Amino acid sequence: MKILVIGAGWLGTQLASQLKADGHELWLSSRSAAKAASVKSHYNHFVLDLSQSVRPDAELEALFKDALVICTVPASRSDGAGYIRALTQLAGLMKQLGSVACIHMSSTGIYEGLTGAVDEQSQLQRSDPRIELLETGETLVAAAVPCCTLRLAGLIGPGRHPARFLSGKPAGAADVAVNMVHSSDICAAVSAIVQQQLWPELFNLSCPEFCSKAEFYFTACKLASLPAPQFESTPTATPSRRVLSTKSQTIAGFQYQFSSALAALPFCS
Repeated sequence: MKILVIGAGWLGTQLASQLKADGHELWLSSRSAAKAASVKSHYNHFVLDLSQSVRPDAELEALFKDALVICTVPASRSDGAGYIRALTQLAGLMKQLGSVACIHMSSTGIYEGLTGAVDEQSQLQRSDPRIELLETGETLVAAAVPCCTLRLAGLIGPGRHPARFLSGKPAGAADVAVNMVHSSDICAAVSAIVQQQLWPELFNLSCPEFCSKAEFYFTACKLASLPAPQFESTPTATPSRRVLSTKSQTIAGFQYQFSSALAALPFCS
């Protein structure tokens, strides 16, 4: 299958490596030719800057036609309008140029404001601007072509060690649940989804077993030989949010390599 991975960042390059190993025809995009040197040595490459106005041409049509598009464009906390503009343009290209489907990387941040166990059917707090941004992005892409939306928990893996997030810093409540997912599990899930062409669909990707924020970050900082975070001593008054990944565990041929975020820590760097 011809697959376009939009975004040659931390996650996009790992997905491209997995899908190329699976035998797919892989194309990886970057925002400028200047950023493409390292990409070109491993993958087919094209320039696509969704922050600018994109005019479809013969080259883009040849790429997007009959392709599966994997969107790794992150939802910016500082430029929500830019994020929506980028996804609007991508959705238009996929629809106009005849892409077959999309896998869209969204975020479990869409469940912000909820407590207790949440899953793909949970009612969202749409009055929150961040949640509205994420849901608008999901809707834009899903309206263009058949789409598998993946709501990703906190990202960890090679080159993204969680100890660096909070080491030596105030870290809030100690007893809340940690929702994390290792990049290797994202890649494995996407590989299985592509193989079975599971679209349209919606899955949470998050380690199935939970641990507390304090246990996770104390362990992470110890393994990385970094100062521990500073947690509040007062327990939380309401149940913390736990993102359930039960549905993703039903994907044939996929199982989490790391059942808990603690188990994933030795495989982060």
